[in-house]
Amino acid sequence: MRRISFHRPKQKVRNPERHIRALKGWAEEFRGYYPERNGEQYTNFKIWTLDRLIQGCSSKFEWQKEALEQLFVAANHMVNAKPDNEQGKSWVAVLLCYPNLFASEVTVFFDEPYYKRFRPDDGLLKRRSILEKYEISVNFDYIELGYKEDWGDEEESIEVEMWTIGEPSL
Repeated sequence: MRRISFHRPKQKVRNPERHIRALKGWAEEFRGYYPERNGEQYTNFKIWTLDRLIQGCSSKFEWQKEALEQLFVAANHMVNAKPDNEQGKSWVAVLLCYPNLFASEVTVFFDEPYYKRFRPDDGLLKRRSILEKYEISVNFDYIELGYKEDWGDEEESIEVEMWTIGEPSL
């Protein structure tokens, strides 16, 4: 289940193995599934876990790695389930936000110009790879692009890395 820890954001994660098993079950639900077009530019599926498992002071690298791997398992299932009439007309991508991994998702883009907006004209992170950082292998043809973005306002802001790892069209 996707949960935000409003009242206990720094409490340690209890039984992380259970959360990881649930994530694996969530990813397997995408086996043989491909979303239908509904007139929207995209359909997205946010990572389905407790926020403290993958970000914040109670998170551990190995939990983050396992969670991100499950995003790619879900994406791979959708790539494999893509109907022939959607080849070259829709694209599966994993959108990662680092270090705020709870904002990460699997997205199916139905509009190519909208998908291409996820490739910035400047500010690309060159010679860096979030996949290498987490030692994740992807089982479909992909392009990996990352850039930095400031989140916040005049009083407080943080710098995050936005990563698009998706089927070629970018």
